[in-house]
Amino acid sequence: MKLHDCQMAPNPRRVRIYLHEKGVEVEKVEHNILAGENIEEAYLKINPWGTLPALELDDGTVIREAPSIFRYIDSI
Repeated sequence: MKLHDCQMAPNPRRVRIYLHEKGVEVEKVEHNILAGENIEEAYLKINPWGTLPALELDDGTVIREAPSIFRYIDSI
């Protein structure tokens, strides 16, 4: 799994805290939203909404909202 993240944004922070509290380690990929990295073509291929966070699963599935990421982590 990969967490597409932005250190300064509040919703990715919520997910980082949640993962830490659950003891779940995932690879993190940092995106600079001030530089517009989240709306560049490469990221939009992963998440067409251009939002962060996004949890990319090993099978290529992408979960695009913090509450949905929480539910997914609770289910594994």
